[in-house]
Amino acid sequence: MRKHTLKMAALLLCLVVSAAFAKVRVTTTTTDLASLVSTVGGDLVDVTSLSRPIQDAHYLDATPGMIMRISRSDLFVENGFELEVGWVPEVLRETRNRKVRPGGEGYVNASVSIQAIQIPESISRDQGDVHPSGNPHYTLDPVLSQQAARNIAAGLIRVDGSNRETYQKNLERYIEQSNEIAQKWVQKFEPYRGAGIIIYHKHFDYLLKKLGVEVIDAIEPLPGLAPSAGHVARLISNYDSESVKAVIMEPWHDQRVGRQVAQGIGVDLVVGCPTVGSCDGADCIVSLFETNAGIILEAIKKASGGN
Repeated sequence: MRKHTLKMAALLLCLVVSAAFAKVRVTTTTTDLASLVSTVGGDLVDVTSLSRPIQDAHYLDATPGMIMRISRSDLFVENGFELEVGWVPEVLRETRNRKVRPGGEGYVNASVSIQAIQIPESISRDQGDVHPSGNPHYTLDPVLSQQAARNIAAGLIRVDGSNRETYQKNLERYIEQSNEIAQKWVQKFEPYRGAGIIIYHKHFDYLLKKLGVEVIDAIEPLPGLAPSAGHVARLISNYDSESVKAVIMEPWHDQRVGRQVAQGIGVDLVVGCPTVGSCDGADCIVSLFETNAGIILEAIKKASGGN
């Protein structure tokens, strides 16, 4: 009897210790959000992104694997601003884990309280693939991403309140670090403030706005609409290396079109890093900003005759 009691006590102790060291299981829709979760959560979280770095999160399909992963999660984080509107509602509808659905303690919309840009005054099919709540790519601006980090920290505290202090400290450290990095790069771009850039899709607009660079046109005639030969010809005819200092695009679009526009104007094509992990050096949310800022600045300097 005594031996049985000791075994039970040992088993209970093991269960308590195991629970004490169990990580918070977090699923995010993008690698940017996964990086923010890791930044705030540190060793206390186990995080998985449903999208891979070189995937446009607009166009994923709901899969049984996604449903299973979310069903086993303590926290689910989505980008918001309709980025995942084509697949996340279906995934959440199919999961048995009510805690991670909107309104549950384990659900986080990272865009809450973020002031979006490019909010359309009205919505129609003639405008292309627009987002009613505004441009969803706010994580490329390190200062705006701070609010996403706050939303994530609040979610982690809801499901793991015993580690509130750690999450708060990590959040404060990230806010301080991202402010310093943003200030550094804004200063570097100051001599080129107002430089013109042609984009492919409206992915880098928050970043370019932060750096003081002006978006003057787009290779997509409308969001989500592939450019015609006539549209490409118009861009080349209307701009030169005085008015445009670089062309920037995402790696998942046709780079031949971007290269044609850039060469026709006489500037460099910059294939940017739209997400964490999408190119060398952009392995976390902070280095994503630094990598993009660096390659854009290099292109603008070259077109401007700088060193």
